[in-house]
Amino acid sequence: MSDAGSHALEEEASDRAQRLVLAQQATLPPSWRVLDRALVRLTSLALFGVGALFTLLVTAEVISRYVFNFSIFFVNAAARLLLVWFFLLGAGLALRHYAHVGFELFVARLRGARRRGVLTVAYLCSLVFFLQMIWGGLYSIGPAMPQNEAGLGISVAWFVLAVPVGFALLAYHAIVLLAVLWRERVTPGQRP
Repeated sequence: MSDAGSHALEEEASDRAQRLVLAQQATLPPSWRVLDRALVRLTSLALFGVGALFTLLVTAEVISRYVFNFSIFFVNAAARLLLVWFFLLGAGLALRHYAHVGFELFVARLRGARRRGVLTVAYLCSLVFFLQMIWGGLYSIGPAMPQNEAGLGISVAWFVLAVPVGFALLAYHAIVLLAVLWRERVTPGQRP
C-alpha cells in the first residue's frame, strides 16, 4: 500500500474514533459531558506530550550512539518510564475507541437486550479488575518509595504510580461505556 493510501486509512480511523467518542458523549447528561470532554482532551494532550518526549529522547540516543559514539546515560530509564505512562494513560482512550481485543464476532451476532446484557457483564467484570489494579497499584507505591531508579535518580514510585492512575482512567471509561449502553433505547432485535 502506498504512503498516501496508508495515511488516508489512518486519517479515516482517527475520524471514526473521534466520531465514536462524540456520539458516546452526546448520550451523557450535560454536566457529565463537559467533564468527559475535558478528561478525554487532557488525556490526549498528556499522551501527545509523553509520546513526543519519548520520540525525542530515543532519537537523540540513537544519533548520539551511532554518530558520536557515546550513549546518553539516562535515556534508557526515561524511555521505560515514559512508555509505562504512555500505555497506561492510553489504555482508557483505547477502551473508548473499542480498540482493545474483544469477542466482537460473538457480540456482533447478538441483538437487543441480550447484547446489552452480555456487554454489561463484560464491562462490570472489567470494572472489578480495574478496581483491583487500582488498589494493587496504590498498595505498591509505599514499598516502591524508598527504591531509586539509578539512571534517573528518582523513586521507582513514579513508575508504579502509572498503574493506579491508568486503571482509574480505565475504570472511568468503563463506567462511561456502561452509562452510554444503558441510556440507549433498545427494541427487540435491534443492536444497542
